[in-house]
Amino acid sequence: MLTIIAASFLLGSCKQAEEIVRNQNNELGDIYATKDGSGSQRLFEPRYSANNDTIYFDIPYFYPVDSDIETDLTKIILRSTVPSDAIVSPALGGLMDVSKPFDLSIRSGSGTVNSYVVVSRKVGDLSVKSAKITFGTEEIDAIINGNDVIFFVVPGTDISDAVLSYEINKHSTASIANESPVDLSQDRGFRITGIDGVSKTYTLKAQEPSKLVYGVGINRRLWTKTSADLGQSGGQDVSMALSGDYLVVVIRSNPAVYRVYNRQTGTFVQNMVNPIVGNSFMIANDTVGNLLSSSYTARNGRFLMYKYKSPTDANPVKLVDWTNSTSAAVSASDGGIGRRVHVYGDLNSKAVIMATIGNSKSIYRWIVENGNLISNTPELLEYQNVTGTTGHMGFYPEAQPVSGEANANYFINYAGDVALVNGETQQKIAGFSLTSNVVGTSRTGIGFAEFNNAKFLALVKYQANTVTRARLGVFDVTETAKITLPFTDTRYSTFSMYESEDFTTSSNPNSTSDICIGFSPDKERMQVYMLLTGGGILAQEFTKYAP
Repeated sequence: MLTIIAASFLLGSCKQAEEIVRNQNNELGDIYATKDGSGSQRLFEPRYSANNDTIYFDIPYFYPVDSDIETDLTKIILRSTVPSDAIVSPALGGLMDVSKPFDLSIRSGSGTVNSYVVVSRKVGDLSVKSAKITFGTEEIDAIINGNDVIFFVVPGTDISDAVLSYEINKHSTASIANESPVDLSQDRGFRITGIDGVSKTYTLKAQEPSKLVYGVGINRRLWTKTSADLGQSGGQDVSMALSGDYLVVVIRSNPAVYRVYNRQTGTFVQNMVNPIVGNSFMIANDTVGNLLSSSYTARNGRFLMYKYKSPTDANPVKLVDWTNSTSAAVSASDGGIGRRVHVYGDLNSKAVIMATIGNSKSIYRWIVENGNLISNTPELLEYQNVTGTTGHMGFYPEAQPVSGEANANYFINYAGDVALVNGETQQKIAGFSLTSNVVGTSRTGIGFAEFNNAKFLALVKYQANTVTRARLGVFDVTETAKITLPFTDTRYSTFSMYESEDFTTSSNPNSTSDICIGFSPDKERMQVYMLLTGGGILAQEFTKYAP
């Protein structure tokens, strides 16, 4: 038995050790550069030659790049990833002098060698961090895409004398002085030169942005002018309307003066013919640019409305000649008509005209069919949901129809309400939240328009319980359900599309203001004008283009 065990032991002790197989892989898995004090942080990335035998490091001349700390190429740390069992020569991971090219080899465990050349250089910063152009009151920020510096500009915008502003590295220079005028009506080169003397040329270009299928996108300020700038005084500028290239402002006097301006610039052109003898508050435009002027008429007086083809029409047509038969039952304390008149549709085809009655809850409505009034005598409507202790809507209620159909729905606007109303029943359909951050503390001035498959209501929103400070607000009222949204609702930004800065006046004793809305000839842009009596006019343009 002992003999057998001993024999087994001898046989086992003669077994040979297994041979170790050495790794033949000598490929460089990864390499990057960093600097002393940055640990393993990847600060500088490599790029490789086409045949993969040269590794280049473009290391910023200063680091951080916006600092004055110059990079020292004699104190760079390279870190790499190589296969197991491989040896890197020279050894990496410590401070190195990379200011001159050097050979880097990867020797596999089996002894095969893969060689590279490492080339490092200090480079200037040739990037354009940001850029914008300014023209008039508008600013457009650039989108920087590769070598292109792109400004998305709405067609028809004059950018032949835009001011270019930009941000580049403080150690670099540019071929165009910062904040200097440039003509971007065609593409232009823009060269950046780094501290190392190397340059890169960008292309400044203006492009048409993409169009939205719904609603408004890019908007801009056309102009803002005070009443003094417009040649007005005394706080008597009470209403306005648009027609073609013109904006008409009514100066309340006896008789009223209708001042005509270029609506793109606010430059005075001429006065318009006014056949109305006596006081006049209102002028309005239909949806195609015909104008409608009206008299202000107390109870039992003669109420007149005239239709103009344009502000240069010297022979306006009398459309309405009617005795204001408002009864004491409708309005015991006033009964005047003509302070607020609105129209929607085409006065030469189909339209609805609505005029409110002072200190009442009633509205007169005229219907135009085939370019003619159905009747010179209007329908008398009574809004069924008047709020407040007075039982009426004050001196300046407004009723704005939203279509040219006979029983068109309409928006009502007065101190106690901003609401969409059923044109057949005179019942409220939906009302705005009456908080100051939605509709202001009070308001006089309303406008409605359809644009790019959406419906918009514009308001003059008085601020802080005063009629000397107001903002223009524009709301998307396409979806009736959104009309009631409070300021705190997460969807509110899809309802309130725009709110301007404060616009001020020192003279607005009658608490008046107005809104009018027009379009560019190609219907790609919508212009909204806000008049604040005694303050002036703010003109804002909205487009179909995506921001």
